[in-house]
Amino acid sequence: MPATRMMIARRAGVSVATVDRVLRDDQAVRPETAERVHLALATLRDERASRGRPSKATSFRVAFVLPHINSRFLNQVERDIALSASFFREHRIVPSFYRCDLSSQRDAESLAEQLINYDALVLVPLDYPWVERMIQDMADANVPVVTVFSDLPSSARAAYVGVDNRVAGRTAALLMGRFVGSRIGTVAVLSASSRLHDQLERRIGFSQVLEEDFRNLRWVAEPDFTEDDESAGLAVQGLIAGHRDLVGVYATGGGISGIASALQELGDKAHVVLIGHQCTGDTRAQLAARAIDVILDQDVRGIVHWAGLAAINFQNDVRGVLGIPTPETRIYLRENARA
Repeated sequence: MPATRMMIARRAGVSVATVDRVLRDDQAVRPETAERVHLALATLRDERASRGRPSKATSFRVAFVLPHINSRFLNQVERDIALSASFFREHRIVPSFYRCDLSSQRDAESLAEQLINYDALVLVPLDYPWVERMIQDMADANVPVVTVFSDLPSSARAAYVGVDNRVAGRTAALLMGRFVGSRIGTVAVLSASSRLHDQLERRIGFSQVLEEDFRNLRWVAEPDFTEDDESAGLAVQGLIAGHRDLVGVYATGGGISGIASALQELGDKAHVVLIGHQCTGDTRAQLAARAIDVILDQDVRGIVHWAGLAAINFQNDVRGVLGIPTPETRIYLRENARA
């Protein structure tokens, strides 16, 4: 495989743009910089020529990093990364997996020191300044960062791979309005960490549609909602006590199984529409039993695969990397709960 611009840039310690300028013989590049680029290119060519025979294709070390927070969804992502070993092997990806408390600046900076030696990084980011700085440091070191499932659009990440979470929220609101019908009342929007951009995007999309199309519904937000089932159930009891006109609940993150169980135990499910995310064995059963009305889902393993491919394509300087399709949000109702 010929040396790519990215490989030359990393060897010379310059940017890909600088490599492009040197290879175009741009006279504005400082002579010492041009010399480093030409030396890096010659060294890479010598390394390939000295092998004597074609060698096995290069492998790429890709770090997968998830925030260390209580989340069934992230636990599923972790499992799907592990179950993707054969796919990664086929595409010459050597994955390493990390869970990090990204809310801790010290932990994030400590992890960044390890990540600098990888070829690429796939990250579920939290919205903290030091996480943005970590992504910037990776980009400066020519280590492409692909955000996955939850984006950090203001950062220097190379690409985002995942569903359009604002569209997912708008879809949930449309379904909520149709299910509630002409009734007048309150809809509660329960979100996990406000530092997860996907939660914010879903909440914004949901509120937009209610305000545009369903003026009979008033929405209230409960941010930083605890995702474990027991705490979620207790929180819903408080919601019902505080909002006697509650007609709907939208959970943008986890905890929907606990919410459904609590509504059934309280006898309130008959007049409260419940919509949430992540199709699991439990939520499928609750859909079939009419404890949940709608589940929105995504192809988790497929997104993990696409993110890994995007990461190594950036490393290989492949054009058209951003042509990776935006995955669709799946809608599950009682009738297709076992599909």
